[in-house]
Amino acid sequence: MKRISGFRLFEAEEAAKPEESPKRSDRLLTDAQRHYEESKDEGQVGPSPAMVFTDVVGSSKMWSEDPKTMDVQITKHFDLMDGLARKRGGFVVKTIGDAFMIYFPKSDKSLMKAVDFAVEVHNSEQLPLRIGICSGKMRAKKCRIQNVELLDFFGDVVNTASRMESKVAEPGGIAFTSVDDISSQIDQISGKYGNKLVRISKEGLPNLKGVEVDFAYRLKIK
Repeated sequence: MKRISGFRLFEAEEAAKPEESPKRSDRLLTDAQRHYEESKDEGQVGPSPAMVFTDVVGSSKMWSEDPKTMDVQITKHFDLMDGLARKRGGFVVKTIGDAFMIYFPKSDKSLMKAVDFAVEVHNSEQLPLRIGICSGKMRAKKCRIQNVELLDFFGDVVNTASRMESKVAEPGGIAFTSVDDISSQIDQISGKYGNKLVRISKEGLPNLKGVEVDFAYRLKIK
């Protein structure tokens, strides 16, 4: 079994039996509990959090062609994602295979932090990625997964972030939007990333499968 920055990768047959499962409700961190309490008031004014979704492009083929190399790369990838999320003040909500869902707490710079995180991931990672981001109010809920109480997030913002990753972001790139007024943060992002940023109007967006946004931005890194 391998341990990397709080993550454990292990073969399926090595999984702990139910009676061996540790009491790990302490993994619902104090700051995560605070985000849970804050999320109960969806009508609140002020800063909003941001949600990030990432996925490795073509991972199924890579696993099929060279599983040993992919195992090593994914181990490094998990370590990198967790470390950079913490560095920027976010935390990993969950993973699904090599896909990540990462939350950045509400602040006047939550979207900026999420974009900076995404850029740093692209610049540090050899695996090809797509990354989608959306900022706005979202609903938090405590969920018991693998006998551990963890925090998960739901709502239109979460769905939109997922669509930004799967439908709008290009391989090696980032796509983001918001349900809030983000003009001040867009100015910051534009000032930092210049002509790499492309605005897409509603008419130019692909079918987002039930999600409606007026605009999105693409940021090409690689």
